[in-house]
Amino acid sequence: MRADEIMTINVATISTGSSVRHAIETMVAKGLSGLPVIDDDGAVAGMLTEGDLLRRIELGTGRGSATAESALVDLDRYIRSNSWRISDLMSTEVFTVGRDAPIGAVAELMFKNKIKRVPVVENGALVGIISRVDLLRAIVDVRGEGTVRGDEALAVAIRARLRSELGLDPEKIKVSVEACQAVLEGKVKSELERRAIKVLMENINGVESYVDRLVVEQEI
Repeated sequence: MRADEIMTINVATISTGSSVRHAIETMVAKGLSGLPVIDDDGAVAGMLTEGDLLRRIELGTGRGSATAESALVDLDRYIRSNSWRISDLMSTEVFTVGRDAPIGAVAELMFKNKIKRVPVVENGALVGIISRVDLLRAIVDVRGEGTVRGDEALAVAIRARLRSELGLDPEKIKVSVEACQAVLEGKVKSELERRAIKVLMENINGVESYVDRLVVEQEI
C-alpha cells in the first residue's frame, strides 16, 4: 500500500505570512493539531503544531524563566515565545514522503521521529498529508486485501502495537511479514518481555503464524 492510497488530499494549510490568530482559528475550526506551512512557491516550508502555539507567552507556557538574562542565553526560545510570525513559531525540520512511499516506511518515519503527521509531496509541492489516524484506518481491516497489501498493513499494525501496548522501540525489533507469517528479530530485555511479545502476536488479527527470532540481552 502506498502513501497516496491513504493520504488526506484536501489539506488545510497556512502560509508563512499568516497570523498566529488565523492559524489558531483554522486549527480549532477543523479540529487539527498541526498545519503544514506553505511558502510562496507552494512548497512545504515547515509545520506548525499545537505545541508550537502553546509555547506562546500569552498562554503562559512560554514565560518560564524568561528574564533578560535567560533571553540572551536562549534567544530561540524567546523568539518562539514572543513572535507573532508563523515563520518564527513553526518547526522548519519537516519530514516528507513521495506519493509512492510504502506505508510501512511512513509509519517507521513517524515512530522514529515522534511525529504525528507527514506531508506527501510531488515535484516539491504538497499533494496530501498522512496522519496517525490515516495509518490506523489502513490497518483496521488487513484481511482480504491481497497478500502484498495485507502483509504491509500487518507489519504496520505490529509495530504500532509493540509501541502502544508494550512500550517497545520499533527500531530495536525488526518486523517482517510474508504471506501473513510474522517474523520478529532483535534484542529484548528479558524472557518476560519476550513472552509478552508472543502473547501480543497471538492477539493480532491477520497474523496466521509467528516466528520468534528474538534474543534476550543477558544471553548475548
